[in-house]
Amino acid sequence: MVRSRTQQTINIRPAVSVYATYRRLSYTPWYAIAEFVDNSTQNYYDHRGKLLQAYRRDSNPGRLRVEVSYDSERNTLTIRDNANGMNIEELARAVVLDKPPPNTSGRCEYCMGLKTAACWFGTTWTIRTTRLGVAKEYTATVHVPELVERQTEEIVVVERPMQRGEHFTVITIEGLYKPIRGRTPARIRDQLGSMYRQDLRSGEVEIIWNGQPVQFEEPPILIEESDGIRTTWKKKVSFEVPWDPAGRPFPVRGWIGIRIPASQRDAGFALLRRGRVVVGGPAEGYKPVEIFGQGNTFRSQRLIGELRMDDWPVTQAKDAFDWSGGLEDAFIEELRRACQDYMDKAEGYRQPGRRIVQSEMQLVSERTRQVFADQRFGTAVTQELALPEPPKTEEQEWSDTAKLRSVSDGPVVYRVPVGADQWIFHLHWQDQLSDAHWMSVSYPEDTVTDIFLNMAHPFFARYMDNADFLELLQKFVLALALAERMARQTSRNGLVSPGDFRNYMNRVLRYTAEIEAENSV
Repeated sequence: MVRSRTQQTINIRPAVSVYATYRRLSYTPWYAIAEFVDNSTQNYYDHRGKLLQAYRRDSNPGRLRVEVSYDSERNTLTIRDNANGMNIEELARAVVLDKPPPNTSGRCEYCMGLKTAACWFGTTWTIRTTRLGVAKEYTATVHVPELVERQTEEIVVVERPMQRGEHFTVITIEGLYKPIRGRTPARIRDQLGSMYRQDLRSGEVEIIWNGQPVQFEEPPILIEESDGIRTTWKKKVSFEVPWDPAGRPFPVRGWIGIRIPASQRDAGFALLRRGRVVVGGPAEGYKPVEIFGQGNTFRSQRLIGELRMDDWPVTQAKDAFDWSGGLEDAFIEELRRACQDYMDKAEGYRQPGRRIVQSEMQLVSERTRQVFADQRFGTAVTQELALPEPPKTEEQEWSDTAKLRSVSDGPVVYRVPVGADQWIFHLHWQDQLSDAHWMSVSYPEDTVTDIFLNMAHPFFARYMDNADFLELLQKFVLALALAERMARQTSRNGLVSPGDFRNYMNRVLRYTAEIEAENSV
């Protein structure tokens, strides 16, 4: 049976050239994808009653399902949901500029996200949708380069018959400007889980990224017991920021807590608006210095919270709040008052020590023991001893350093007061040259040491999402570089004893531990 198709058009004035400018917006992939998830979830909440009945008839898991998938071979991104779908009027609002929805109190108040995100991602995007209870499917395709070149003012919508029980929307974006690769897919999954934590907690929404369910792991909260009294370090907060010129304050509701174990990556506040995180997430927590302090404080690793700010103004991309006119300063001041006791606790708390028993040490050592006992490992060491790598010339050292510097981020600058001088260490890091040494050191000046830390080295690649490990690695790298400089400083006749490195590094690590302990008192 061939289903008949008909066509109609949507007028897309004003000037179509505006569509091309969206490519230059400062989205990240996860915030751009969030624009589509916002549409799907808001569509679900707007029609929740009817959809729950339909889900029971559909014999599916009985909840909204949003599937996002990236096809690297075809370089396409597809977003599919089983929400209520769109009729022709709603489809027109999704395609045409300056067409706000009737209800602006939800996640789609600007009605710009689908257009801006789709144009930011790729050259061509197609919407295919059918609304629950309507036996019609609509398909519209927007090819941005053609719109601009021909100054097209109409989009063709293809209509065809559809079974009345169907309900879905599928958005396909082709010709992606930036392929999604490297660590980006994992970051997208983690960020989506954080952004839609409220939806996922409800059990009514399921988000799939490249075939994998998106999840949110609840943070571990510090619990203390003393004299039979159990204290959970998590509390509700509620305050208002009196900023609206009309006298209407902006309310803030939520909770703050202390997480244990500490994590620089996962600490910080998440600022939510209408059930979706606007600011916050893995490695992107909201950490104003007035509350979290400078640098690597205990507060910056332990203080967490979720703050609902439904009435606060946001940017069009919904990736930041509109803090204009000093609003953020007023918000931070009220927030600091609300969590002062938790700031003090997070900074002063010390985990009780526990000695590792021999059986635990044996267990954690097993994989390392297997690697060192492997015949292939021994053969590699034997070959290194038989054919040692010849020393590099100064020209080779300079060339290698220049290559590392050209692809590295940083530097982070550390200063060590030594007598009347200062030894300066520049820590550069990069994640592009997997074949480079894990650590390289150069001495551009008498008191300056350049350290290049290669996080793409295959030994470290599996740990790069662990902020605690990165902090530990950084301390060891700096201790090693400092020990090498101390050994060079005290060398006799230009010769350095092999044991000097080990001895100096041992002392440097002891000094570090002693000073950290004194600072924490």
